[in-house]
Amino acid sequence: MTEKSNGDTNAPEFKQIIAAHTDDEIRQILKKRKLYQKDAADFAIQEAIRRGIIYSEQDLFAKEYKHEPNKFSLFPIIENQKARAKFKKSLTRSLLILGAIPMVLGGIKIVETQYLVGILIFVFGASWSFASYRLMQKLDKKLVILLFVLLILAVAFIVKLMVSTHSLTTIDVLVTVIGVGFVLYGIGFLWKLED
Repeated sequence: MTEKSNGDTNAPEFKQIIAAHTDDEIRQILKKRKLYQKDAADFAIQEAIRRGIIYSEQDLFAKEYKHEPNKFSLFPIIENQKARAKFKKSLTRSLLILGAIPMVLGGIKIVETQYLVGILIFVFGASWSFASYRLMQKLDKKLVILLFVLLILAVAFIVKLMVSTHSLTTIDVLVTVIGVGFVLYGIGFLWKLED
């Protein structure tokens, strides 16, 4: 039985992908060629020469094609438009699912005949889910601000519950802070993303 090595099976695929790129996308690959596998970077260089983007490998010494090292950023820039759209959809989907938690909790409170608290929690969850769903369709800074305000309200409610609980442990506080931190990071990342 003959099997192809990983290099043999991947070579045609990356060549097809790079060949389908626009000239601007090829230029971006040339700028970041050190981040690519050698075969892919070499193919991109040859493709650029074939298209007349550059005339020889010597052109890569020009300032335009110097590799700029990635700088640390709390919210990294996602340059690929498809990857950015997928990331946004994934992040907003997670926030949408997170909105189901207060909706279920609100439903439980209503069943326990705590109507006012239950309805308020349910409306909070529904508002959160609605804003997340709309953000999934189109990134709107106003909706990101709404999620941030809702998060502040949720934190205030959680703090009130924690203060009224007499058996509060360090792990309860730690888990809450980490959870709120992740949600806050997600909301901040949405603020930095652009459609």
